[in-house]
Amino acid sequence: MRSIKKYNTMYKKRVLERDCYLPRRSPKEIIQCTGCGAFYFRRRWTLTPPGGFITPVNAHPTYCPACTKTRERFPGGELHLVGVEAANRNEIARILRNEEERARQKNPLERIMRLQATNGDWRVETTTEKLAQRLGRSIRKARGGKLQYKWGHNNKFARVVWEQVTE
Repeated sequence: MRSIKKYNTMYKKRVLERDCYLPRRSPKEIIQCTGCGAFYFRRRWTLTPPGGFITPVNAHPTYCPACTKTRERFPGGELHLVGVEAANRNEIARILRNEEERARQKNPLERIMRLQATNGDWRVETTTEKLAQRLGRSIRKARGGKLQYKWGHNNKFARVVWEQVTE
């Protein structure tokens, strides 16, 4: 005779699956963001106009979730660069911008919101948590160093810390 095991799922962490900046319903027409020019068509944001359309069907001003997050200063991820030397600042800024451009080709909602320099350290705010991870990995790959990941509540905010290791 078989006994039925009952599993307790109370140990699982409840994660909010949905970004509150994404639209709840998909509009029927094509929307173009007035901030960055991205197109919303068939529940996706793209940089290329869908189906050869040049002008959007939707005439009223709308903003994509990335532009809204940037305007409201609501970052999804943060990258701290600790111990950045003055000689390497241009190279690191170029690495960050190139990696952002590569990520934006895949998902136009992944952007660097703000880049602040304070006392030799940099703070980079991003619209998504995945972009902060991606930027940290690219800096570690190019410059070496030590990388740490810190997750916020419900895994919707990532803080990535990169430290330059001097030997």
